[in-house]
Amino acid sequence: MKKVFNAVLCSILVLSAISCTTENPDVIEIENADLRFSSVDNDVINIHEPGLFPEGIDYDIRGDRFLISSLTRGDIGQVINGEYSVWVSNPDFVSTIGLQIDHSGKNVLITNSNFNGSLAALVAYDLSGKLVFNANLGILSSGGHFANDVAVDNLGNSYVTDSYAGIIYKIDPSGNATIFLNSPELAPAPNNFGLNGIDYHPKGFLIVSRSDNNTLYKIPLNDPENFSAIELSDQLFSPDGLYFKNPNELLVVSNNFGGDNSRVQTFRSQDAWKTATLTDEFLSPGEFITTVTVKRNDAYVLSAHLDIFSSGGSTDVFSILRVK
Repeated sequence: MKKVFNAVLCSILVLSAISCTTENPDVIEIENADLRFSSVDNDVINIHEPGLFPEGIDYDIRGDRFLISSLTRGDIGQVINGEYSVWVSNPDFVSTIGLQIDHSGKNVLITNSNFNGSLAALVAYDLSGKLVFNANLGILSSGGHFANDVAVDNLGNSYVTDSYAGIIYKIDPSGNATIFLNSPELAPAPNNFGLNGIDYHPKGFLIVSRSDNNTLYKIPLNDPENFSAIELSDQLFSPDGLYFKNPNELLVVSNNFGGDNSRVQTFRSQDAWKTATLTDEFLSPGEFITTVTVKRNDAYVLSAHLDIFSSGGSTDVFSILRVK
């Protein structure tokens, strides 16, 4: 996974006992299953959809559904009671990657990219499925670009990571895009995959993951050039999606390209994210997990099987896993 294509799949570009729940009737119990996931402690929602390869996920509390992206189709799908269906289809979509619901503005923000670096965009729909804007980010600077993940601040501004460059974009609620930060220090080496997951902290800064050097960065909104690496107590393993459970706790998806160190890590900070300490881990060896969301205080991570995709294979089943 050292080349761009495979590295993109690592995160974009982060189990198998299944327990039955009344909330998700399609989840069934499997006996004598692989004990990487406890049939007692972990719930798994299986999505049966050939070749979907989703990467981004968020939970829509109003519609009681998960929204997911797709590397192969570009469609945005919805999962309701374990059933998948297409929610939004757009001929301009190539590979939809990151997905974030701006609950204050009631919009769904979607990054749309092409692996060859020729397309990087942020597309917004309202929760009824009506297009709000389509912002072209790649035209803001030369070179190849890959719009990966997106976060939203308290004013409705969106921030998008560029995994092919050391760039973070800012897009206002009307879809006007600018370069928020462009730093050579954040750019990956050639044929590597750099900036990845992103989330907003209510104290006025962003946390961004970088896959190629296993680092989290704190980026102040009022002074983005003054970014700094967060000192962590434990190692990351190709960090991908991020999610603030609360101002002091951050979920980090470390996908390890689907290797034995794949896991969801919980870090806690008591000094405004200058440093952070590992407090919990949900281990998922052999699973290529990507992004995480929260439904009614429970965290769910997406198992996207991007290792199968990167090898040219296919699969009919993808999973949403409850993190415990």
